[in-house]
Amino acid sequence: ELTAWTDGFAEARKVGEGGFGRVYRCDALPSLPRVACGFAVKTALVGVGAQGLAELQSEVRTLSAACHPSLLPLLGVCLAPARACLVYPLCRGGSLEDRLYRAPAALQRLRMVGFETPPPPLSSAARLRVLRDAASALHYLHTLSPMILHRDVSAGNILLDERGNGYLADVGLARAAEATAGANGQVSHLSTQRIFGKPGYMDPIISLDNQASQLTDGFALGITLLVSLTGRGAVGLLNA
Repeated sequence: ELTAWTDGFAEARKVGEGGFGRVYRCDALPSLPRVACGFAVKTALVGVGAQGLAELQSEVRTLSAACHPSLLPLLGVCLAPARACLVYPLCRGGSLEDRLYRAPAALQRLRMVGFETPPPPLSSAARLRVLRDAASALHYLHTLSPMILHRDVSAGNILLDERGNGYLADVGLARAAEATAGANGQVSHLSTQRIFGKPGYMDPIISLDNQASQLTDGFALGITLLVSLTGRGAVGLLNA
């Protein structure tokens, strides 16, 4: 069904690509209730093997346990090893990153999600509204028990709908914090053997001691705020 309604995962339907997956636009899926905005089908890249499938399964577990109006909802799942896919509502406002930078590749992605002409630049008020929505979703993840760390907050992982509402997306790197309690008895951090996140958005503490926490998620959100208000890239932003 997914293959048929994405025209065989055609390049013409591709609206995004990440480290281990591509995202395709799909107007309808018979197995799911119709949504006006259409669907975004995220599929593992060919050749990623166990890692890509494991990260998709992580996203399923995380989103199954989480429900917040500004957290992009998971609508459907296909975990067949040959073509593992996750289905979300299509955010026709594009990503915050694409709306900020408006480079040729970004404008092409915006055309793919439905903009016939380039959208106007986001006002400062619109940027802050989107950031408020994403911050609310991140706070919600941090208040779950066990706490969920996103670990990949960035302007590219905040999506907009047609009305300008923001959604925190791409939780494939998110993970429930391990039971490592701080002095107050609360889980404080997550030890990790792999470095996650995008250059410029990662708190230096992650590379120094391999620990992700609410603070490292907050650091990434703070960089996203600076990126949104200055229009500068994340890499080297704090040295500017």
